[in-house]
Amino acid sequence: MPDTSPSAASTSGGCESPPAPDPGQDAVTTLAYRPLPEKIVLPPRPGSPVKPAPAVRIFLGTEDSQQRAERVFLFSVEKFRDPARTYEIHLMKNVRGFARAKWRTNFTNYRFAIPAWAGRSGKAIYNDVDQVYLADPGELFDLDLGAHGYLSVSAEDTSVMVLDCARMASWWNLDLAATKDKSALLANAASQPGMWGPLDAAWNARDLEYETGKSKCVHFTLLHTQPWMPSPDQYSYHPHPFGDVWRSLEEEADATG
Repeated sequence: MPDTSPSAASTSGGCESPPAPDPGQDAVTTLAYRPLPEKIVLPPRPGSPVKPAPAVRIFLGTEDSQQRAERVFLFSVEKFRDPARTYEIHLMKNVRGFARAKWRTNFTNYRFAIPAWAGRSGKAIYNDVDQVYLADPGELFDLDLGAHGYLSVSAEDTSVMVLDCARMASWWNLDLAATKDKSALLANAASQPGMWGPLDAAWNARDLEYETGKSKCVHFTLLHTQPWMPSPDQYSYHPHPFGDVWRSLEEEADATG
């Protein structure tokens, strides 16, 4: 697991302690205490030549119940990243100012705030927390978007995507992300000619789509087969056919400290 202490990497945004929960409020609301996503910076590894390239910006949709998955996702970035390059990982969880009561997860609409949090410029990657990389995410970040505003495996499935933040800022921003429905935000953007572009499925291999040696990002979408079993009170878990992919990364993270 990468050392994200101040001596090894810098962090910013949302570091204060959460307030005590108010029993009279919805739990989703009381957890929203951060003003911004927390940022983890992985600088070039010691001894590596610094590459003159933009920092790879990854915005991760996550939540408190997914701490184990979050850790392994971070380790997968550290394992496969270009050691000569800087990577920024923004943990989008518990950010206040959003109407989350109707979201499917506690991070559903945060993805639509990425253009604003990225300063309405440059590119950014979005990932769900139930994923791991098996290749350098810098390859995804460096893709040429051409005239497209975002690339994903389909216009409706944005669980992995790379965005042109300047172009998407008119369609996805803080105000809309905070108040509008996910399906409406996706439909409005996708209805613009050329806004969406297709992404190689290797970057979002969902469950049985995984191919050894070909898949670059594996997505464990089936809740009752997620190897880290985040909600044992809600699901009866069953083995994932490719669960060893995830477990091997966790074991390696444990072994490396």
